[in-house]
Amino acid sequence: MNPVARVQLDELRQHLRSAALATAGGFRPPQDPLTSWFGRGVGLPHETLPEFEGKPMFPLLQIHVAELPYVPEQLRDVALLVLFHNQSRHPFDLPHGEGWLIREYARLDGLVPLPEVTKPVKPFPIRWTRVDDDAPAWEGAWEIVDLAAVNDDEAATDAFFDGFTRYTGTKVGGYPYEIQHGVGLHDFVFQVGSEEKVGWMWGDNGVGYFFRAPDGQWRWDCQFY
Repeated sequence: MNPVARVQLDELRQHLRSAALATAGGFRPPQDPLTSWFGRGVGLPHETLPEFEGKPMFPLLQIHVAELPYVPEQLRDVALLVLFHNQSRHPFDLPHGEGWLIREYARLDGLVPLPEVTKPVKPFPIRWTRVDDDAPAWEGAWEIVDLAAVNDDEAATDAFFDGFTRYTGTKVGGYPYEIQHGVGLHDFVFQVGSEEKVGWMWGDNGVGYFFRAPDGQWRWDCQFY
């Protein structure tokens, strides 16, 4: 391997990130509605389900932040959040609040289960696992390290793709798992994978990415095969 390429790979290893990985079910569902869930959510007593095109949206993912073994900086002041998705279609290119919505709560006090609604997912509680070796994919890595020498060295390129761990599925923190191209690392908070057990799919086995700007504004992106 080219010595310069080896240095570049070593530099990339200094930028591995921690993340909390979600596992759906596999244990007795808790009675507490404030825990992390796929397919269930809570809200304040006066809140109703958000709507899109005249139909109620459903809670796709609820994250109880205190349960996370790793918490990204953007969620330090959040106690719980609920991601809603509409029942009609993936809201590609739509802004926050149109076809998808994230509600954040700084406190758990007063939160109650939201009304049940027909939804295309099976509810499962979530268990979180911490990892500390999540690596960026090819395009994301170039935002961190100049990989020109790696790109020109076959052994180094093989080491890039085979010698690092990249976690797909649902996770909080870490790096976005690229499928087609880079989605950007700036403001990335969490991703929701295609969860077979839950019955949720983004296109063909894709991933939805969620970003939160310093001013609190959310945006999303999606890639699939």
